Amino acid sequence: MYAAAALLICAGLLLLGRVAYARLAGYDVDHQLTEADNPAVGTALFGYLGGLVIVFAALLATPAVDVGEPADVAWDLAELAIYGALAIVLLKLSGWLNDRLILHRFENKKELVDDRNVGAGAVLCGSYLASGLVLAGAFSGRVDPELIDATTRAGVLLHELTVALAFYALGQVALALYGVLYQAVTPVNVHDAIERDYEADGRKHGGNMAAGVAFGGNLAALGVLLYGGARIDFTGWGDNLLAFGVVCGVGFVLLPVWRVFVDRVLLGKANLDKEIFEDRNVNAALLETIAMIGLAAVIVLVV
Repeated sequence: MYAAAALLICAGLLLLGRVAYARLAGYDVDHQLTEADNPAVGTALFGYLGGLVIVFAALLATPAVDVGEPADVAWDLAELAIYGALAIVLLKLSGWLNDRLILHRFENKKELVDDRNVGAGAVLCGSYLASGLVLAGAFSGRVDPELIDATTRAGVLLHELTVALAFYALGQVALALYGVLYQAVTPVNVHDAIERDYEADGRKHGGNMAAGVAFGGNLAALGVLLYGGARIDFTGWGDNLLAFGVVCGVGFVLLPVWRVFVDRVLLGKANLDKEIFEDRNVNAALLETIAMIGLAAVIVLVV
């Protein structure tokens, strides 16, 4: 019964997230997904729902209380619902922050709806997935009641929510800063490459899909690292913030270095930047994405 109830809550939250996304998008999401067959909107929605699924998986994987007592069962399921509802709101906020801080040189709605720019959708997708990973890590960590001034489960829950919100905010700052770093180490203007329309085979295409996939993949890779830094059990603000800061530093250093390895070794004789930004080669972007996420996953699992 506990498993069935958890499944129903997650299904309901996923539906609620889908409805909330459509209501707050500022355009007709259903029309874009079906009648207009807009792949850019679908890519962004995939990232949003994927971020929610990551959060739900982390919540379900976190050790629960003794489910033998009805009161404990009810409390654990209530926590799942509260954390899930909060994730719906925060992930939607991540999309707004992406528009203002990461892809700040153009307007996401125009690129997604008017230009059908899959590259912009891919960056938004990577941002959603990264934010979902940060939230998954923050929700996974537990707080020792002896370390805080809380004697009730409600007090512990309030403190855990405070910690989760703090690391979510830090994660958004880290993603925005990494966007600046990614632009700085890339020899072309990434924003311009993602936004610029082009013609091929007599048709107009919106933006550079390969550039967006590569950028979004890097954000997702950083999200994997941030998950590792946020999932640590709370032992004190100093210790946890230091651990999160170290993980950010590792990501900011190793991910750009690893990209050089992808360019020089994995891609063979081709030039990664040329393939992505000039030839719009999605294959090269996907290779960069999986290499970045793979490195981040190894670091989290080993360290």
